[in-house]
Amino acid sequence: MKMRAFSLCAVAALMAGLPLASQAEITLLKQDPKAGDPLSRLDFKVGGSIRAQTQSMTGVGDKSYKRDGYDGGSRFRFTANYYLFDDVSWVGYYELGVNFPAWFGWDGHYADGAHNTTRRQLYTGFTSKTWGTLTFGQQNSVFYDVVGVKTDQWNYDMLAQAPGNGINGDYDGSYRSRKMLKYKNTYGAADVYASYLFEDTNYLPGKGIRYKRDGGGSLGVDYHITKDLTWGTAWNYTRADVRNRDNSDNKTYNQNIYGTALSWTPGNWTLSGGVGYYQNFLLTKTSQVHNYFADDAWGVEYYAAYKFPLANPVLTYIQPYAMGDRLEYVNGRNYQRIDNGLGVKLGFGYGFSFYYEHVFTSSTDKSLGDVNLLRLRYDF
Repeated sequence: MKMRAFSLCAVAALMAGLPLASQAEITLLKQDPKAGDPLSRLDFKVGGSIRAQTQSMTGVGDKSYKRDGYDGGSRFRFTANYYLFDDVSWVGYYELGVNFPAWFGWDGHYADGAHNTTRRQLYTGFTSKTWGTLTFGQQNSVFYDVVGVKTDQWNYDMLAQAPGNGINGDYDGSYRSRKMLKYKNTYGAADVYASYLFEDTNYLPGKGIRYKRDGGGSLGVDYHITKDLTWGTAWNYTRADVRNRDNSDNKTYNQNIYGTALSWTPGNWTLSGGVGYYQNFLLTKTSQVHNYFADDAWGVEYYAAYKFPLANPVLTYIQPYAMGDRLEYVNGRNYQRIDNGLGVKLGFGYGFSFYYEHVFTSSTDKSLGDVNLLRLRYDF
């Protein structure tokens, strides 16, 4: 009880110390280049969000730590931009995930073995309005930037898209990819992306399995049809070795994910939908090296929301939304899940928001039930 009280007090103190008047990034150093003053070339911002969440699954005897409250993905970000010459600048970005209950030792509110902090992104590079942006490090994949982000709009989401559904999105190139060189430039109405995935270290998912990325790459295009309508298409390829350390079985997989998605934001509406096809990417849930990934699978996601602005300094808007997804294996595993749900977001002043979602789930996995999710979020 003392530890729980300390945890709550610490989080409250942290939030109280943040600038409540701001809902965007905080500029610590503002770029204003002056001759003879190197520091005047630097723009440095901090931001982030704190996300307290509870999630319960009905009809399956859910006893997860998530029922009693947990951290829903709090993170802090640090952005630097240093002007070099003409329109060329050096850029750097660091995003740190913080699991506050694990940090404070709040037993029963985090998964066994969970880290206190997690490096979500860390990259650096150069940007130019003329030549585009080139960055290297751990960063969002081309696939996520172009396809995944369009339906990553609610909390109990990303259940049918490639990012987050492979062996590990940090290693397989689908999500926050490690050791990635990424390029982006704009040509007319099209944002063009390309990336190269360098060889990575071993990832050990358990049961004697070793996964090692040998290389890969991505291509993507985000086409702005109108000011409010964007169509994105992307492809990611990863070549990886899977080995069983106990018996030396090994196999090389050519992993491909293809996806396309639309995002339309007319007025107070937000409408998005996406579809993906995955080859040698989704897990068969076996430890057999030669059958570790399913040959083919596909997924779809959708999201529809309408924001009602309110002339109120406390409750600033109400945004009801509907969302859903479907994931199905073509071969390799007899698995299918369908989720459909309703939610509402309440926007408050000073960067606070509250979410409630109820999701109806139908799946061949009988351990899954319908979900109730509540999240209190603070952005700064």
